[in-house]
Amino acid sequence: MRTYRILKVNVTLNPPSPLLPEETLTLICNVESLRGQKKPEIHWLNPQSRQVGSKGSATVKVTGQHNGQWTCVVTNNKKEHHATVSVTVVDLSPAPTSPQYTSKSCPLTIPCSIHVSWDQIKAKGIQEGNWHFIPKPGSSLTPHGSQRLFSLSLEDKLAWKADQNRGLTTASDLTKGNLSLMRKQGREDDSGDYVCSLNFKNGLTLNRTVQVKVLQIISSPGTELISGQQLNLTCGLGHPLPSDLKLRWVPPEQSSSSLTSDRLPAHLTIPEVGSEDSGKWRCELWRSDTRLTSADITLKIEPRLSVWMIVIICSITAIVILLILIFVCIAYRRRQRRMRHLGHRICHCKTPKPKGFYRT
Repeated sequence: MRTYRILKVNVTLNPPSPLLPEETLTLICNVESLRGQKKPEIHWLNPQSRQVGSKGSATVKVTGQHNGQWTCVVTNNKKEHHATVSVTVVDLSPAPTSPQYTSKSCPLTIPCSIHVSWDQIKAKGIQEGNWHFIPKPGSSLTPHGSQRLFSLSLEDKLAWKADQNRGLTTASDLTKGNLSLMRKQGREDDSGDYVCSLNFKNGLTLNRTVQVKVLQIISSPGTELISGQQLNLTCGLGHPLPSDLKLRWVPPEQSSSSLTSDRLPAHLTIPEVGSEDSGKWRCELWRSDTRLTSADITLKIEPRLSVWMIVIICSITAIVILLILIFVCIAYRRRQRRMRHLGHRICHCKTPKPKGFYRT
């Protein structure tokens, strides 16, 4: 005959979730003591499986990292027993740890999202939501600071209202928690910080900042050249590249330019371009084995006129001028001949009448 002893574990949250960041959460886990038995050891594990608190109690000021499953661990006679409870923290998803890279040849996505329902957000007293854009230093776009791109409508239908959208679009269905901005192609003036924010009635503001950088190619003296001209191509982000980034040039397939180095300079010089260099040139931005973005530029290289081509063009021009002169002479001679023919048909009478000449 076996005897089983059941340990009843009681778990409480104060206050109950959902919670806003910076709110204080107290988790309590206790076990009914058994007569004559040693009291079990109790501790908490947070969603990252790290031990928090002691003696069955844990108090934390919550952040987005505290969202998820918390585990009460009860150790009795060297055996562990687990009880879990879910904690919901109303917060925005973490922003990317590195900038978002784009170009005029690639799409632009500025991520922002929530992992809780809008009912839970409204229950916590949301007041407004916004997207703001802060251009990179030195830009003349907004000399007086940031500009608001979108504001959140919290009326019957949840939607973004555009203020100065800069050609950006939003997700079609906000109820799924996607607050991101996007555009099919980046623009040169997209560089800067984009701030996604939610404001609550208690004064708390949740925000995430996404930095955007634009890869650009500049061609000197331009994109239309003549064979034999010097070509200078510059590719970059507008500032020196960090050590973990590198550029790769990809010339047209038929180009004779040899570009084999893994880490090529931002400035590329071709002393004399040829017609084989016409076409699409690509500059790629890489981090390790990951291509972050790329920029394209299309060059048009016209062939240089040779001595024989100049002689042929001049000869054709001279022949055309000669033919025009011949045509003018023929037309003139025909006109003179017609005038003489008309003169033979008119006579001068010996006894002219008062009115002058008459036809015979």
